Amino acid sequence: MKKWQLKRLSTDEALNEPQDLPQTWKNITGLTSLAIRGETARLNNLSWAGHNDLGWFEINEPDPVFDQKKFVDNQVTRLLSESAPMVAIDNTNMTKQKRVEWLDYRRQLQEVYLQSEYPDVVFWPNKPE
Repeated sequence: MKKWQLKRLSTDEALNEPQDLPQTWKNITGLTSLAIRGETARLNNLSWAGHNDLGWFEINEPDPVFDQKKFVDNQVTRLLSESAPMVAIDNTNMTKQKRVEWLDYRRQLQEVYLQSEYPDVVFWPNKPE
């Protein structure tokens, strides 16, 4: 994933965090057209634009690492949210047995975190029909 970073040329000091090229360049003469035309080499030294000792440089950042724990946590939250109407107190269209099945399903979802191999291996409960 390519990002850009503004650096001081004399010291190689980073002046910002890696980011996409600024969208505000419409106010800076010439920079927008360079970026649009793909003439990125001229962005490495901005002295031609009156910004001595500054330049934009492409930074290759690794792609974000897949976060298994966050994924599982989001799945649990989503499934709990989707099943909430099924156990609502005013849900009179359900038998007592079916309500118990849904409550058990939700309890099992809440206990996913207690599984010995969480978050790497998760055994998901069966959703009642």
